[in-house]
Amino acid sequence: MVKSTRRQATRGLTEGALLAALTVIVGAVGLVAPFVGILLAPLPIMLLVIRWGLRTAVLASVVAALILLQFFGPLNAVSITAMFAPLGLALGWGVWRGIGAQFTVFLGAAAFLVSTIAALATTTFVLHQDLVGQFITSQVQAMQMALSLQQKLGAPAQHIEEMRRTIAALPQFLHTALPVMFALGALVWSYLCYALARAVLRRVGHRLPGVPPILSWRVPPPLAAALLWAAAVLALAALRVHQLSGAALDALIVNVFVFGFQGALVGIAWANRRQIPRIAQVLAGVLVLTAGLLPILALTALGMLDTWFDYRRLTGGPGSPASGLDASETQDRPHASRAGGRPPGKGADTLRIEPAEAARPQ
Repeated sequence: MVKSTRRQATRGLTEGALLAALTVIVGAVGLVAPFVGILLAPLPIMLLVIRWGLRTAVLASVVAALILLQFFGPLNAVSITAMFAPLGLALGWGVWRGIGAQFTVFLGAAAFLVSTIAALATTTFVLHQDLVGQFITSQVQAMQMALSLQQKLGAPAQHIEEMRRTIAALPQFLHTALPVMFALGALVWSYLCYALARAVLRRVGHRLPGVPPILSWRVPPPLAAALLWAAAVLALAALRVHQLSGAALDALIVNVFVFGFQGALVGIAWANRRQIPRIAQVLAGVLVLTAGLLPILALTALGMLDTWFDYRRLTGGPGSPASGLDASETQDRPHASRAGGRPPGKGADTLRIEPAEAARPQ
C-alpha cells in the first residue's frame, strides 16, 4: 500500500516535470505570439489539476516560473506566469470539481483578471515599468501617425479637427475604460481557452462538459434589467457628481458589449434561417463594425429587445431545436462518481503512461 502510494506520487511529479517543461516552451512562444501563449500555455497546468490535483499543478507552475525567470528575466517571467498559471489552475479546478462549464469559464475569467491586475501592479511598483502608460502612449502615437497621413492625403479640415479632438480625449478615455476592457477580455480568453482545452483534452481521454452553442446564448431578463438600470442610474448621477463619469462610461461599455453581441447573434440566426452564405455574413459584420457608431447602437437595441421578445425562439427545453442544445452536447457532459468523489476524466491514459489515481481535493 505504501509502495503504491509512493509510486503514484513519483509518477505525478514526473508528469508534472514534463508538463512544466512543455509550459515553459509554450510560454516562450507566447513572448513572440501572445495570443498563442494565452490559449495554449494554460493547457498543461489544467491537465495536471485534472489528473493529480492542485498541489502538483501549483508545484509545476512554480518550476515553470523559475525556469522562465532564469532565461527571460523578471518582467517576462511575471507576465508569462500571470498569463498561464492562474487561468490553468482555475479551469482545471472547475473541471476537477465538476462545477459545470459556465461556472468554470467564469472562474477562469476571474482568476485571469486578478492575476493580470496583480502582474501590472508588480511591474509598476516593484519593477518600475508602467505598462498601462506605455500602452496608452503607443495608442496615442498611432493615432497621431494616422492624423499625419490624413493631412498628407488632403483630408477635409473638419475631419482633421475631429481627429485632433479624438486624440486629445483618448488618454482619459483609455484610463477610464481599461478596467472594463480587461474584465471583458478576461471572459473572452477564458472561454476560448476552455473551448480549446475541451477539443484537445478529449483526444487524451478527458471529456470536459460542453458550453451551450453560442447562438443559444441569451442574457436573463433580470440580469439585463440590472445592467440597464445600473447604466441609467450612474449616467444620471454623473450629471451631478462628476467623479462618477468614469463608472458611468464603464457601465455603458458593458451594456454595448453585452447587448451588441446578443444583437449580432440575432442577426446571425436570422441569416442562417434564410441560408445566407457565410462569406456574405462576414462581410456584413465587417461593414456594420466599420460603419460608425449608429450600426453598433442599432445592434445593441436589437439585443435588448431580444432579451424580452425572444426573436430567436430560445424558450424550448434542452435538446430541442429552439434551445440550440443538440444531443452531442448532452452526451459530452461527464458524469462524476458520487461515491468516490472522482473528478470527470480521471484515469485516462495521458502521455503514454498508465492511468493516474484520482487526486483528493486540496
